[in-house]
This record gives sequence, C-alpha cells and structure tokens, in this order.
Amino acid sequence: MPYGSEVLRHRSSVRNSRFALALIAACLLAAPSAIAHEPPAHMPGCPGRSVAASAVQTLSDVQAFVECAEAYLAEHGPEEALRAFNEDERWKHGQIYVFVVEIQPSGETARRFIFPPNPAVQGKPRGASLDDFGTDLYAEIYRIMEHADTGWTYYSNPHPVTGNRSPKASYIIRVDWMGNPAVIGAGLYRADIPGTCHADGVSAAHLTADPSPERLRDFVNCAAMVVETGGYAAKDEIESDSRWSDGSNYVFVLDMMGNQLMTGSPLRVNGKSPHEWAGRNSYTDPFGGRDMVAVGDTFAETYLYYRSYNPMTWGYETKTGFVKRVVAHGVPLLVGAGHHGGPDGSDHHESVSRCEENDTAASQVRTRGEVEAFVRCAAEYVAEHGEEEARRAFNEDDRWKSGPTYVFASSIADSGEGVRSHVYPPDPSRQGSLWGSLIDGFGNDYFHEVYRIMSLADEGWIYYAFNNPATGRPEPKTSYLIEIEWDGEPAYIGAGIYEPDLPGSCDPETVNAEALEDHPNHQRLRHFVNCAAMAVESSGYFAGPVLSSDPRWNHGSIYVFGINADTGFVEFSGNPGSFAFSGMIPELLFGGRDVIQAGALFGEMYWYYTFTDPATGQVVPRVSFVRLVRAQGVPLLVAAGYNP
Repeated sequence: MPYGSEVLRHRSSVRNSRFALALIAACLLAAPSAIAHEPPAHMPGCPGRSVAASAVQTLSDVQAFVECAEAYLAEHGPEEALRAFNEDERWKHGQIYVFVVEIQPSGETARRFIFPPNPAVQGKPRGASLDDFGTDLYAEIYRIMEHADTGWTYYSNPHPVTGNRSPKASYIIRVDWMGNPAVIGAGLYRADIPGTCHADGVSAAHLTADPSPERLRDFVNCAAMVVETGGYAAKDEIESDSRWSDGSNYVFVLDMMGNQLMTGSPLRVNGKSPHEWAGRNSYTDPFGGRDMVAVGDTFAETYLYYRSYNPMTWGYETKTGFVKRVVAHGVPLLVGAGHHGGPDGSDHHESVSRCEENDTAASQVRTRGEVEAFVRCAAEYVAEHGEEEARRAFNEDDRWKSGPTYVFASSIADSGEGVRSHVYPPDPSRQGSLWGSLIDGFGNDYFHEVYRIMSLADEGWIYYAFNNPATGRPEPKTSYLIEIEWDGEPAYIGAGIYEPDLPGSCDPETVNAEALEDHPNHQRLRHFVNCAAMAVESSGYFAGPVLSSDPRWNHGSIYVFGINADTGFVEFSGNPGSFAFSGMIPELLFGGRDVIQAGALFGEMYWYYTFTDPATGQVVPRVSFVRLVRAQGVPLLVAAGYNP
C-alpha cells in the first residue's frame, strides 16, 4: 500500500500530549514577531544551465528552469515576461509552465499574475485553495517565503492530463511583480513517488506501449516500493498481478548473490541465477563477465544493456534494463525490469532534448540528468566545430571542465590495449596514446565494457570505479557515453560524476555533520540525509543511538532525527533539547500543515521553518531534508537540517 495512504489514516489521530509541551514553548519562541533575521540573499540569474520547458524531466531541471525564468523576468520586465511565459514554447510545454503568484497569507487575497493554463484568471485572486496536506497552498507559499527567498513547495493539484488531483513539487523564487511581492515558479508531477504509483499510469502494459528509459525507471521504482513494503511477502503480487508483467516486460527481484527470488515472467527460475545472468565468460555472459549485481548494489540505481531472449519474437534481441537497490526488512535486494530495443525503445533518439533545450556547463553538473545533458552538448560541439577545436575547448575552457567534471573521448575497441585517448583533460599527455588494459572493481576491462555497451546502444550509462581527482583515490563513478566519429573512426564521448551518497561510497570523511555545518547547502544536506537513511535501512531502530550520538552525525547545529510516519513520534534525535519528549507537533512549526503526511507521500522533501539552534539557543531559520525509509517494516522519515 502506498506510504501516503498509511499516513493519511493516522494524520488526525496520532498527536500525543506527551511530546507536545517542550515543542509548544519552542514554537512560541519561534513566532514571526520574535525572529530577528533576514532571509539569505538570493542571487538571480541563469548561470551555466538553461533548460527549456520541453526538456524538463527531473526536479533539478525544474529548478534550473525557474532560475532562468527569474532571470528572464529581471532582464525583460513583467510585460514582456507575461507575453513570453504565456506564448513561447521555450516557457511552456504540456504540464510544464511558469507561474507567478502574489505572496499573501491566503488564496483569498493572493493574485495569480501569470497562469498559462488559464490566462483568464491572471490578475485575480485564487480563492480558497485547501490542499490534501491541511492548509491553503498560498498560505504555505507565504510561510516559506518568511524563512527563505527560494525553496520547494509540495502540494496536490489537478493533473492537466488525467484531471485527477496529484502530488506536485514546485520550485519557487521570491520576485517583485510591478511593486508587489510575488514568487515565480514551476513544478513537476511525478509518477513514481510513494503517493502516486497508480496502476493506471505505471504498469508493464504502459511500458510495452511506450518504452523509454524514463518510463522504465518509473516502472521499477513503483515495483521497488511494493518490495520495500512487503519484503518476501510481495512475491504473490509481483508474480500474479498483471500490472507487473506484459509480454517480454516484467519485474524481477534478485538477492545479492544474483539469485532470482521472484519474477513476473512465466518462465520462472526462482532460487537460481536467472537466464540474464547465466554464464561467467565473455562468450555466454550477456554482461561480458561484469559483476552486474555488485554494480547494482554499489550504485543503487543502474541501467543495463545486454542481449536477451524475447519470448514474443523467439529470438535474442538488445534489451535495456534498470535495477534499483532496496532494503526489505533489513535485507538488500535488487528490483529490476527491462524492455527490448534501444535505450529509448527503438534504434533512434528522436525524443531526447538538444543542447539548445538543455544546456549545462561543467560547473553546474550535480545529478545524472545534468551529466547526460552535458555530454549531449559536448557531442554537438564536436559535430559543429570539429575535433581540433573540440580538443582545445574541452582541455582549456571552463565551460567544459570544473573540478572532477570534464569531457573525455576515446576510440572504441574490445580491449583497452587497442583504445586511443582523444581527449583527457586530467592528463593531456595521455591524449593520442593507447590506454592499455584497465580492470576496474566490477570484474573486467573498463574499455571492453564501453565496447559492449556501444555495440548494443549508441548511447547509455556506464558504472565503474575510477580515480577521483578531488580525493586522489578510486571511487564509484557514473558516466554517460555517446558514440561519435573522431577523425572518421568510431569513438565515444562522455563525462561522469562521483556521488558521495551511493551505497558504495558514503564516505565518513566527506559526508559528515561537521562538513555540512562548515559548508551548508541543499545538495550536501541531501547527501548527508541519504547516507543516514542507508544506516537506518540496514540497522533499523538499532541505528537510532548511533545517529543520535556519533560525532559523524551530530556536530554543533547539525543532527539527525527520525520520525515515525505512522504515528508522528520522533523515534530518535541528536537534539534532545528540542525533542525533549521524543516527539513533535509539526503543525506548530508549519502553520497547520501536515508535513509528515507530505513527506511520506513524496518520499523526500525539503522543509523550511524556524527552530531553536541547540548550539546557541537562538531561534533561527532552518532548512531540513527528509527521506522516507523502512525500518523493520515501519515507515520512518530520516532527516537533518542546517541554519542558512
């Protein structure tokens, strides 16, 4: 059952007076009139990343899209912005559009200055807009803007395609609209969050009808939630519900030995290594000897490219798979599925965005989606400017290199012994020479794996261990590759990221409370909470004392806490002064909004509020990030925050 539904049943019945008293006093101190602070300054602009409405697919895309819209408003003024946001395809595409609304305590008085879905309402008050989380949407925007100039708001809204009320996450920035305080924003409906994994939108049949990497990922993520919730008891649903199996598209679940535990395929080999993993040499193993179970365990989410038997055609065909690591009742598992055809369900990539729609500079690359956009722009640069200019630009221009983010290019051969480096900014002296064999931590020659992927798909993801120039040691790295021509010969171009919150690389030296307090930002906070969440997934409630007291998780104003999403009780906290009675009443901190229900519904979210800093005793603005996990079958919101 979706986590959001579980929490909804408890939302009004679980508040307990045993934990209210201390928080009431803290919240009275946190009344707006008692707060002497200025929200952190926001620097407007569209630096290094420009995303058109047609290219928005992820939450990071949403943020970049809104930042560019804010820059457009600042440069061109409200009259031109009103026209452009309502008319230009750059700013509206399907469910993606820019809105501007007045900052007012209620929708009764908040005017919508820009609202492309219905321009007739522009300039008029919204009216009452109570959503599923207990408060007026515009009151929530007003409250957030008391604490921050930018941020995320989470709410329910009628979906423009289905007409159903659906959870939506929007990024908003404070702006001035003709002398009126307002926010500019945009949002995204997601099909794979705990509250919206509906069979009428995400199923094997939908994947069959319209295969794509995004739809495959949504499908696996929704199946993963079933397994996270039910553990081994999910077997009956996975194997009998037609939602999880359609033709050659079906869900499978593996243990970390590579043994299949359950599958929607009618050809079941439960208890043994499935046919996709059969064999362990380059001739019979579809992964060329690579330990793909270890790859999935390390990277948490992994695309796979291989050849597999298609029972619908009675032949072996290219297959794109996706696996997600989950922890069900303390046991790590891999949930996966795949579809036949190329990475987009065919042999072409007509639906992918061009660089002019999604332009990302090296300094802005933070997520895998941004890596893909960055590499796509690099491939277009080679095609437009030629190899000589591309080599110069990739080695010298800040547009193409920043810290551990850079463009690389090499020839394609079945072994590193025959692969020539064309571009390698960390060591330009390697350019023009042969690489030689490079065996990584997943069992085979890295360049053979590139060759194998490029023989199945003209672009895709590779997962490996490589030296991180920022730390000087090998670390898990995810790179996107695109096949190109270089001097008339087959080659590939790529770039990648090191993610500090992967299951295989939650390094205490780089992800810890002290580092977050020294350099706080949304991205570091998210990494910190994700790593804490993995500790809870692995150890359950036994992780609570460690997360509450270990200096890695508790330093100064930074601490980890865990809230039971069913009861609202705080199960553990590194700040016993603020959570003196092991619990909280979020309505007192969030203006009546049920953020616990919202957190359980969205799976992860940012909170903005005021709270007592345990290091100083002062009431200050607070930004927290919460992540939903399961501990002994109980949904927990694992969270931490910092003072901006």
